[in-house]
Amino acid sequence: MMQEALAARVVLTPRPERQTELPLQVAMLGHCPGKVRAQRLLALADALKEIREAGFAEQLHSIMADPDNASLHHLPIPLRSASEFHDIFPQAATENALYHSVLAGRRSWLAPCVDDFFANGGSKLWIIAIPEEEFQAGFFPSVQTNLTDVSSLKGLASLLVIPKIGEICLPDLERLQIPARLPDVPRVRLDNPQPAFLPCSQSLDDDHRERRNDDEMALDDLPDPLNFRQVLQNILPWLSRYRPDIQCLMTLPLAYLEQSDTPGADTEALAILNQLRTSDTPSVLRQIQFVYPYLRGQGRPLLSPTGIVSGSQSATALQKGPWRSVAGTPLSSANFPYPRLNRAQLLTLRDAPGISLLERRNQRVELDDERLCVPALPADDYLNSTDLSRFDGFRSAELMRLLGYLRRQLTRFGEQLVFSADASDPRPRLLIERFLRTLWQRGALRGQRAEDAFTLRQIPSGESTLLLEIEIAPALPIDRIRLTFTNTGSDWQTEIGHV
Repeated sequence: MMQEALAARVVLTPRPERQTELPLQVAMLGHCPGKVRAQRLLALADALKEIREAGFAEQLHSIMADPDNASLHHLPIPLRSASEFHDIFPQAATENALYHSVLAGRRSWLAPCVDDFFANGGSKLWIIAIPEEEFQAGFFPSVQTNLTDVSSLKGLASLLVIPKIGEICLPDLERLQIPARLPDVPRVRLDNPQPAFLPCSQSLDDDHRERRNDDEMALDDLPDPLNFRQVLQNILPWLSRYRPDIQCLMTLPLAYLEQSDTPGADTEALAILNQLRTSDTPSVLRQIQFVYPYLRGQGRPLLSPTGIVSGSQSATALQKGPWRSVAGTPLSSANFPYPRLNRAQLLTLRDAPGISLLERRNQRVELDDERLCVPALPADDYLNSTDLSRFDGFRSAELMRLLGYLRRQLTRFGEQLVFSADASDPRPRLLIERFLRTLWQRGALRGQRAEDAFTLRQIPSGESTLLLEIEIAPALPIDRIRLTFTNTGSDWQTEIGHV
């Protein structure tokens, strides 16, 4: 009895060793239905410290005052493992969500995406729980948003004030954008089996016949998805204005395709992307990386792929640098891409508008390429060019991550030196030069010499002003290599050319 009493008083809070420096910190917004155990969050001292540093100390005080009835909605929470998430939100993976659909099922997507993130090597993840009754509006900043007033922050705006975050995912917003009645791929009709005596223990389910859904009529009461342009307009202007260093990871929406009688990439959304790519301000798209298709397993509903992709990107950024692509590397997932794409569809979506595509290769999931719709450059740098194809090498998501990483690092340098150096002190220039040289040595910048990879000039200014101008030559990824083998007589010749 004494042992049982002591065991009941011992509660373990699993928490891995803290990583002090992470080049790419990811955040996810989604739904957490069911019970919430705020007291388990209050047991994470490091997490509470980071929440206070982000400016949410007042919300923490209200949670501490009444943890049993506290709400964690719109509060950024840093997690170091999937077990911490399930400890705080124990029913998020099993409780039915308010919105459900034929393809996406009845469960929220945040919980499995958190599992996928850490399963693919992610070491830290910020999460924000969105109230389900707010539907899509809960993910977007409100009109009254004031970044200096934490009480006005909701959804995406709650992440804009955290300077360390470099990537965001919105798995449950993607789930809300899937039409409730969007049909599945039609099943193959099988002939009725011949009557025969079989044991009672044998299953007669052939898993090919259509069955009536008990909740089919309830789907009529669910809201329709927002227009895709409206979704982008509620996300991209906020990132462009306040956090140009953040990259958004989003899955392309689905729609019913009459020509193939199956669900597929929304043609209206593709038309909107192509229209934005050719507009006067296409650079608004450089901060968003579209991924397609979704994930699905045997007997499992649809799921967003942002969890496995962002987890691999975070792990690769820590091990090799944020400028390294995760394309061609196996992604840990129990599901496979859905719907399946043929080679012609892959090439079409990859080139225009520019989608990062998942493929099933040798019974594993891989990203074909980290593609962007537009170059990761300001529009003025390439719009006036007569040959836009020469900028295709800049249409890479890893390049956008590098530029965001540079912006965050240089901002941090400036904050550290603002009170510790004067304008004539050579240390700031030497510090930044050493940082850029390290990037060149690790392969982030191209050039045979460091002088070819970057230039750093100090521009004369006032006595109390330090102005440094930096130019870099980022390493461009190789999208494809064309190998040509020619046999003339008995002589084999090989030619290598970039595409």
